[in-house]
Amino acid sequence: MKENEDKSKNFKLSNLFIIGLTILFFVLGFNALQDAQPEHKSKRIYKELKEYIPYYLEKRVGGFQIMMKGSKEKEKPPITEVFSRLDQLEKGWGKEFLKIVDNDLIIMDKNGTQIGKIPFHLPEEKQWVKTFFEMK
Repeated sequence: MKENEDKSKNFKLSNLFIIGLTILFFVLGFNALQDAQPEHKSKRIYKELKEYIPYYLEKRVGGFQIMMKGSKEKEKPPITEVFSRLDQLEKGWGKEFLKIVDNDLIIMDKNGTQIGKIPFHLPEEKQWVKTFFEMK
């Protein structure tokens, strides 16, 4: 009788252990998936800015690589970091080449000459630019 009770306790503990590992696996996987997602972007503003941003993604066999327009410079970050690294590069570019004047987003070249202008249609667009590119 005692032997059956010991087997039942061991069986229950091993089941709990397997269930615990399964839950831990799903939680860690979900967190990794959330970390790999790119930041939210204003669709209209970002779409117009893409014309000026020098960085873009290129598919390769192992995932993506970040390329720079007009250069052979490229980065091959791990697939889990590619979108966050692209956001980081775009933010650095934006701090240097973007300026908000009144209700317009001004795009400049490396000489400080205006090469583009995007009007804000909504206050949320202006707020997104300030937040994403960490502008004042």
